[in-house]
Amino acid sequence: MGASEVRGYMAEYLGQLQDAGIETNIDKLGDFPNKNGGGTLGFQIKKERELAQRFSDYEKIVFTDAWDVLFYGTKADVICKIPDDYVLLGAERNCYPDALPIAGDTPWRFTNGGLMAGSPKNILAWLDGLERHPLYRPDDINQRLYNLLLLQGSELVSIDSRTELFYCLILDNAELQFERGLPVNTLCGTHPNFIHANGKSEMRKP
Repeated sequence: MGASEVRGYMAEYLGQLQDAGIETNIDKLGDFPNKNGGGTLGFQIKKERELAQRFSDYEKIVFTDAWDVLFYGTKADVICKIPDDYVLLGAERNCYPDALPIAGDTPWRFTNGGLMAGSPKNILAWLDGLERHPLYRPDDINQRLYNLLLLQGSELVSIDSRTELFYCLILDNAELQFERGLPVNTLCGTHPNFIHANGKSEMRKP
């Protein structure tokens, strides 16, 4: 997780992960380089590569933001949802920064740059593939490349379009409900574990 200071839901999020027995690491981002309101792809890849190498002996790792995410579920539930042979990105309804005609079976058909899961080995290989891609620009906004690759149907980008693991609240149309204290996407019938506020959305439903 990346953060420059303790704020928002961060203390509660860390407590939830601790209760679930999930080890956490917060990487101090400092002056996160921004471009038109979004972090740069080159900086994100650099930090993710450093962390994947640091935790290379782990079976599975998850990258999330630290201050606008909450967690529900168990460690075993998370591990079984992380793919063994590819990297999974969070999906959202909003195509930022460009409006691209990306098709999908659910409203969650665009990428979110703040949520990712996979094995350290697969993540490192995936980052190599991104940097080798002809469309890669290190100073670009961090999720523009992901959406361009989605539009092309590239095997490099797989998103959690049914919200099995990640749920992004941006443009949510009330599909996210809570049953017995746990979130459920009533459209897909899934039980996401990481609920992402996308910086400003209300995290808890009435």
